[in-house]
Amino acid sequence: MNHQSSLRFNYSTLKAVVALFSISFLSPSAFAEHEGKVQILLLGDSTTEGSIPRLIKPDGPHLENVLEQLLAADKELPLCHVINSGLSGEYIRRLIDSGRYDRDAAKLPGLDYIFIRYGLNDRARVEKFNEEFPKHFHELIDRLRKDHPQALLIPMTVIPYANGEHSKEINDLVRQVAELENLAVFDIYPRYAAELKNGHNMLNYRRYPLEKVPEKYHELVQPFVQGPSVVVIDNELDAILGNLPDWYSDRHPNLAGYNVIADETAKYLAAIMRADEAKQILTEADQANSDLSAALTLHASFDKTLDADFSRGDRTCYIKNGAELHRAEPNEDAKLVPEDGRFGGALHFTKKSGFQPAFRDSGVLGYNDSNWNTTVSVWLRLNPDKDLEPGYCDPIQIVGDDGKKGFIFLEFSKDETPRYFRYAIRPLFQIWNPDNVAWADIPFDKRPMVQVERPPFSRETWTHVVFTLENVNNKSEPRSGRLYLNGELQGAIENWDLTFGWDASQVMLVLGASYVGHMDDLAVFNRVLSPEEVKQLSNLKNGVRDLHSLAKE
Repeated sequence: MNHQSSLRFNYSTLKAVVALFSISFLSPSAFAEHEGKVQILLLGDSTTEGSIPRLIKPDGPHLENVLEQLLAADKELPLCHVINSGLSGEYIRRLIDSGRYDRDAAKLPGLDYIFIRYGLNDRARVEKFNEEFPKHFHELIDRLRKDHPQALLIPMTVIPYANGEHSKEINDLVRQVAELENLAVFDIYPRYAAELKNGHNMLNYRRYPLEKVPEKYHELVQPFVQGPSVVVIDNELDAILGNLPDWYSDRHPNLAGYNVIADETAKYLAAIMRADEAKQILTEADQANSDLSAALTLHASFDKTLDADFSRGDRTCYIKNGAELHRAEPNEDAKLVPEDGRFGGALHFTKKSGFQPAFRDSGVLGYNDSNWNTTVSVWLRLNPDKDLEPGYCDPIQIVGDDGKKGFIFLEFSKDETPRYFRYAIRPLFQIWNPDNVAWADIPFDKRPMVQVERPPFSRETWTHVVFTLENVNNKSEPRSGRLYLNGELQGAIENWDLTFGWDASQVMLVLGASYVGHMDDLAVFNRVLSPEEVKQLSNLKNGVRDLHSLAKE
């Protein structure tokens, strides 16, 4: 599909449209269009599924059908397919632990947008709800990002269902989770509440125990009996039975209620899809940045969280504890410092410690055993001779399952004054160290590294560091690595057999090994950047966010 043909704006108009949306609203890439359609998944409980309306009116149209029809009515939008995977009684913990997520959601192909609406059953069934619900929500988001890295995740508030206080409690937690995950919340609550002002019971069906209906009405209600209950989709029997206690107590949406949800969802999604389409056109207009954008696999701004703002794989930042990975959270050893970064906030390692946040390779570094190419970019601010504690310091490492099978690192030396700055690629142990000599005892010119004796680091200014890996594990092409500081080439690692033996599933990008100082705007690319591209990267006005944000200055 030619997206450009459906948006007849000039370039400046597109900029204005795009400026309305932050990156939180945008999927990492334009529409996947599996089988020719944009794929939309709805995850949620009974207020998503609509089991009773389906029972009473099986031919619908139901939530997913109406949403498809509303989006199709806007001829400027691509065709959409909506998958309703709501389930009555479900809450996040059950979705995951029952295996339903793996069965019904994990392997769906080509998803573009995923709406997530939970909380009502979670509040009723989960002990320590205020503590556990956010954890479960984060876990679900982690799974979705891993299984559907190209999809935009959209947490939703719940509709007015219980009392207002309970709804606010749930929705406040949803917003907290979304903020930490750098996701925008789709707030369905206000629209639904506004519609209820037109009639408090107009959007819910009636489900009432037959045994509580006076016997004289049993013949009247017989067509509405479903099992032990009288079920009426609308107000058809209100005039006769509306005075019965709790006649209106079931607040599940009827078809009118689901139409409200569908209509508001269609409006919300259409705005995002237009901005996504505008992004595509802007990217084509900015071809210079487009090439970098296409190669970008991870960006962590450290503005609000340790997690990546953008990733083609797992966005989560982890801490490794033995064989287990746990979500990394800022602490006294590594703090997020707002407005103290090269662009926005930064990550400040306050002292030498064992806290080493890390990102999994999954779709990021792209390690493989035949021909590995990547580029890593980061900004650092420190005085190495005054800030670093004794011993080696590695601001960034790339590690696998065994250091003897390969090890890549940026390093500040431990003995020299001023401290040297190095970039090292250590392949299989027997290649770089056949005599089993300590790293410090190997002559500088015999080590697979680039060494800068007077690097330009300081507390007052930021230094841009970029290193590349080219043709690693490729037996037929020259293998190399290059180090750049502030856009200038410092040297290259060449004429080495750069063969690694890592288990690809164990490769990680590790930050802050014994590092003391500030770090900002971490980025990874899936190929070797040219010297010109490194300078272009160094000169981006707003940092790497310019490569994936639609908010152009």
